[in-house]
Amino acid sequence: MIIKGKAWTSREYIMSFDMVVQRFWTSPIDKTENAKFIMAGVDAKYDRENAFKDEGYTFIVAAHNFAGGGKSIEHCVTGLMGAGIQTVFADSFARLQFRNAINYGLPFVTAKNVIDMVETGDELEYNLETCELKNLTNGQSMMTAPVAPFVAEVAKAGGLMDFIRQKIKDGTVGELR
Repeated sequence: MIIKGKAWTSREYIMSFDMVVQRFWTSPIDKTENAKFIMAGVDAKYDRENAFKDEGYTFIVAAHNFAGGGKSIEHCVTGLMGAGIQTVFADSFARLQFRNAINYGLPFVTAKNVIDMVETGDELEYNLETCELKNLTNGQSMMTAPVAPFVAEVAKAGGLMDFIRQKIKDGTVGELR
């Protein structure tokens, strides 16, 4: 599976606490609703309805411990997905948001020093099968850590619940034991 699109980058530590500001922590978990103010606490320019989504980003490229600190709320991952994000690359991730990403089928991909080869607005291409990330804007490329097969299956199914529903429908849920 190949994903192409525009990148948003941050060299700063991005906390989940800032990705979804406090006034939205109790909103329903809904991709469209959660995307409305995603990243509002990271940059003031996103503190208006659908500001981040309207930029048309497909990828986030970050430094270390992406989505760490603060809250483990699922709104961060669902908000990113609702805003059009299909893959997040970083040196490392907060474990709670990494698990939320798996549950919802959003690939969080470890790629050491990825931030050094991408600027906001660059066009990227990522092959989930070969793990090759290409920056189509500057011609650089790198190999990322592989996405675990189970995580790739969950992402392909559209999230953990859809994955399990499909296993039940296929009569193969016992294979998960």
